[in-house]
Amino acid sequence: MGSLIKKKLFYQTLAFILPFVVFSIFLTSVALSLSNKRFFQKTIHQDYANIIQTASGSISRFLDNSQRSLESLALVMASLKLDPWQKEIALTAFLHQNPQFSAIDLISPQDSIAASPEPADLRQPEQHQDLLDRALSGGTAVSKAMADGNELPYAYVYVPVRRQGKTDELLRARLSLKFIWDILEDIRIGEKGHVYVMDGSGRLIAHRDIQQVLQPAQAITPEDLNAIRKTAGPLEWVGKNDGAFYNLGVYIPGPDWIVMLTQPRSEVYEYLRQNIFWAALMSLLIAMGAVFLGWRGSRRLLAPIQALHLHVQDMGRGDLDRKIAIGRVDEIGDLGNAFNEMTDSLKKYVDREVETARTLAHTKNLATLGTVASKVSHEMGNFLFGIQMMMNGLKKEPLTPNGLGILKTIENEVAQTRTFTKDFMNFAKKPALKFVRRSLDGLIREVLDILRPEADGHEIGVTLNWDPAIPPIRMDTELMKQVFTNLIKNSLEAMNGAGNLTITGKAAGETILVSVADTGPGMDPEISEKLFEPFVSTKGVLGTGLGLAIVKSNIEVHGGTIECVSAPGKGAEFLIRLPME
Repeated sequence: MGSLIKKKLFYQTLAFILPFVVFSIFLTSVALSLSNKRFFQKTIHQDYANIIQTASGSISRFLDNSQRSLESLALVMASLKLDPWQKEIALTAFLHQNPQFSAIDLISPQDSIAASPEPADLRQPEQHQDLLDRALSGGTAVSKAMADGNELPYAYVYVPVRRQGKTDELLRARLSLKFIWDILEDIRIGEKGHVYVMDGSGRLIAHRDIQQVLQPAQAITPEDLNAIRKTAGPLEWVGKNDGAFYNLGVYIPGPDWIVMLTQPRSEVYEYLRQNIFWAALMSLLIAMGAVFLGWRGSRRLLAPIQALHLHVQDMGRGDLDRKIAIGRVDEIGDLGNAFNEMTDSLKKYVDREVETARTLAHTKNLATLGTVASKVSHEMGNFLFGIQMMMNGLKKEPLTPNGLGILKTIENEVAQTRTFTKDFMNFAKKPALKFVRRSLDGLIREVLDILRPEADGHEIGVTLNWDPAIPPIRMDTELMKQVFTNLIKNSLEAMNGAGNLTITGKAAGETILVSVADTGPGMDPEISEKLFEPFVSTKGVLGTGLGLAIVKSNIEVHGGTIECVSAPGKGAEFLIRLPME
């Protein structure tokens, strides 16, 4: 039988402790993995946004510098009177100094060639007339991206040559966009990621892989193109093209270009998957270690408890001569010695009472037997008091953390029992009322002064909003202090951390309405409806269930009412209505 009980206690202990340990490890692992994932996603977005914005900035600067170079040539030619031969020399020199331009010529407003450094196939783009008109009006015009016979991208730039406020000639140059590849070549996005440039129609202009430009294909959908144009910063989305891809695009409004970053999601999240795998493996190993240590610790912990259990069984069968041998020099060993002393005292007392009972057996007086039972109860109380005194003595001895925890548990149980007894007596007896007239807010402030250190210790803000028009009322000061001490302390304990406690008082006709509201976890309506009934508590074994019942009784003594308004996650509010007279 003893072995069976031992196994039962052993398995119950494991079943109680290990799920909490394993679940805590698992929950911590999941929380860390989710936090790591969110941080990783945020970092990836920020890093890739910086990369693509840097690339788009470099491309914009390339285009701006090229445009400014051509505009500078136009200013030089406008300020000098050059003959046709000198103009061709100037154009040739410009091409040598600016290799990004593959061809250039000087045309008249009537669209005839005025000067050209060498024969070049400067065919007119489709939007030639529109570009010509824009340049004649005094502004620089840039064409859309086009491709030559080798499918290499380029664009035309038209710049007016103005003399005395009039456009006499136009510089027309072909800008090779191949130089953008040098910018893209320096950008590495993993092994499979790319940064590339498209024109407004979605056609590739520049890509690290030249075959992508020579064999153009629609890189993204028109809907995605429009979405990128309408977004001020980089636009992120996940596309599916032979698998899931992470995409980031940014719009360059001047030339109507789009810079894109694309990488397979599997490659983006490979590092994160490895982290999660190792985190899961470590959590599993830690959980297995916790199970093993819990098994070993439970066996060692339950061995002396089993010995105590067997000794109690022997006492129940009337064997008061057997001694318990714990064999440990710690608080559990001291508890075993105290139990032996209690057994000796009980045996002596039982022997004495049995002898007394024999001398009184002839009377067969049930009243005498009741007296004996009362004496036994009294003596048992003395025994428990003796154990309490020994526990107080143990506090002065050096104990292990486990021993201190056991002593703390015993103290809490004793304190809870005394609190329950006191609350029950207060609830059962009718109080002797002593009414005085005083301000209710003054009484509340006194209670807050007492409990404010506890609130400050938990970083709880306390606010009192009181209508100064509320007159003093007749009240029993002690009972009313008990009311608000209970309510405020319950609110502080319910929040169990940072929060806010607000107490509001206002006149409502012939009554005073006082609200005590907290930002705690709240409670279900089923619990709040029965909250003021005796022995109903939200604190589990830590509460007596009489505090709010006493609060309600004290309020009703003053002719008032109290109710609780609460919902899970929305805190709790206690509404008190008291008559002014």
